Amino acid sequence: MIEIRNLTEQEMSEAVQLRITSWQEELAGKLEHHLIFEEELPFWVHWMHHAKENNDIRTLIGAFENNEMLGVAFASFAEEEDGKDAFELNGLWVYPKHRGKKISILLLKHLIDIYLPLQKMTLIVYNHHYAPSNQYYQHLGGKVFKKNLQIDGKLDVDIFTFDVKELGEKCKKILNRG
Repeated sequence: MIEIRNLTEQEMSEAVQLRITSWQEELAGKLEHHLIFEEELPFWVHWMHHAKENNDIRTLIGAFENNEMLGVAFASFAEEEDGKDAFELNGLWVYPKHRGKKISILLLKHLIDIYLPLQKMTLIVYNHHYAPSNQYYQHLGGKVFKKNLQIDGKLDVDIFTFDVKELGEKCKKILNRG
């Protein structure tokens, strides 16, 4: 049975390592840019614990089976310029050996169940244009509403928007297919 729950500070080390490992895949060979664990871990642990002072709700969840981490997702309120009624997917990473098992759908559905009651009607996802996951977000019904450049103008980023109710229904249908 897969359990979706909040990450503990102790589990953040593995979650950050998964992020770092996934980063090169996300770059899709278009850019050489490395994340450093000793910088990433303190950043995300600090981010985890400083939501209130930023008038935010930050959610860091993991999917676990028999205490093995399968994947993680991070979310928070979106920047106002992306939508006042929006939340942002700050990261969604699933171990390659666990892909195709609907782990990401379970994580997304859990986030929707948290943010929809808070009247967050839109989901924002920043995703590298060439990342393999771009097709995934399109398949889920995401629409690119703007683009930007990151990493000194070297990385094209598509910014997707989703209607949260529609995405929630799509997630339910996918999960019910068995």
